[in-house]
Amino acid sequence: MVDTHTHQAMLARVRAKLAHQLQEDPSLPWLSDTEPLAPAGVDSVQLISVVGELEQELGVALPDDAVLQSASISSLATALSRGERR
Repeated sequence: MVDTHTHQAMLARVRAKLAHQLQEDPSLPWLSDTEPLAPAGVDSVQLISVVGELEQELGVALPDDAVLQSASISSLATALSRGERR
């Protein structure tokens, strides 16, 4: 079971990091948590950069395929929450 408070905090963290990478407003009002990132204009290089920074900050490691399969802010937050501790 996912702790809702923890998941919401992780969603906010992913959203803020992604917004910084995209040089956008931190709330990314045009992007929902469940919207696929690629069609929204987030390329794989940007996504890998964001995930790399979050992995370092959180002390977790994700398999490369998990990053590319994380098609939304929500699925990325879930993957990071479940990431293997370093």
